[in-house]
Amino acid sequence: MNILIVKPSSFGDILHAFPAVELIRQAMPEAHITWVVNDTFAGIVELFPAVDEIVVFRRKRLGQLRHCFGVLSFLSDLRQRRYDVVIDLQGLLRSGLIAWFSGGRRRVGFRRCREGAHFFYSDRVLLPANLQHAADKNVFLVRSAMDIRLDLIPPILAPQHDLVKAARQAFGEHGLDTTKPVFAVAPGSRWGTKTWPPDFFGRVLDAVAREVPDVQCWVLGSDDERSIGEQVVAACAVAKPENLAGETDLQTLVELLRLSTVLLTNDSGPMHLAAALGIPAAALFGPTDPQLTGPYGEGHEVFTGSCELAPCFSRECPLGSRECHTGVDSEAVAAAVIGRLKESALEEDDDGT
Repeated sequence: MNILIVKPSSFGDILHAFPAVELIRQAMPEAHITWVVNDTFAGIVELFPAVDEIVVFRRKRLGQLRHCFGVLSFLSDLRQRRYDVVIDLQGLLRSGLIAWFSGGRRRVGFRRCREGAHFFYSDRVLLPANLQHAADKNVFLVRSAMDIRLDLIPPILAPQHDLVKAARQAFGEHGLDTTKPVFAVAPGSRWGTKTWPPDFFGRVLDAVAREVPDVQCWVLGSDDERSIGEQVVAACAVAKPENLAGETDLQTLVELLRLSTVLLTNDSGPMHLAAALGIPAAALFGPTDPQLTGPYGEGHEVFTGSCELAPCFSRECPLGSRECHTGVDSEAVAAAVIGRLKESALEEDDDGT
């Protein structure tokens, strides 16, 4: 069977689609699974062994009217591949159109989705009202559409030797010793309202460093987040974090997180990546709802603010004061991180006996 997955973006949303695609692979080991993904995120799908082939959608280029012939070429190429089933896990106008123009005999999507995407599907799946998390919704859609009754086995991102080597080299260049507990920090996010202030991160890091003196701290992020990483470093009085923001690509970040013991993070892509890798996350939530898009799986701890409007799902604080950041105690967050670091140390001791 020739199956097309349409899930171009975003980083976290793509990771939330992995369990559903893994379920297809488990149920149909001989199927050929292709994934349409934006070029920005193709690197993460390349590491997912359940996928046989990637079709890159160059969002910025093909989204311009002057490149309409490129769009036609992209759609023509899809159509020639003759897909048996097309599954749109994005549920937007663009993804619905991609599903339609692919020429797939069955085009599956959510019955209720935005921008009229459901008009382009042959099969529309109605979600139960009590289903909340995005990953669970994707799994339900696949189970229903493909009549899959297997238990879900968590997806695995395959380690690549060259990426593991690059990650260890990056840590080595910054003097980070992976034989000791490694504490990763992701202080950036796409929304200002999701981003806790650098001094909050500084207080957490200092509290952790006081309790676990040999902890190895590092800050991750994109090149655009280099500055906030520097602010976090400057906010620390005891901890000595290394700022790696902007120094690694997406695939190397996978291995850097795999080498880490725990992640402190805003609601962001790295949070979802850590969850996909089985790395415990201490996650800070304000304007968004962790029931919908929190870290998926076990072992994570979520901290929410005290604002009565939360979750407001707004990029700009409606009160103008970021009140969702209040009510989260830095000491409580530090305690959660410390607990995980100590648990990991005990687990390593048990493995060594």
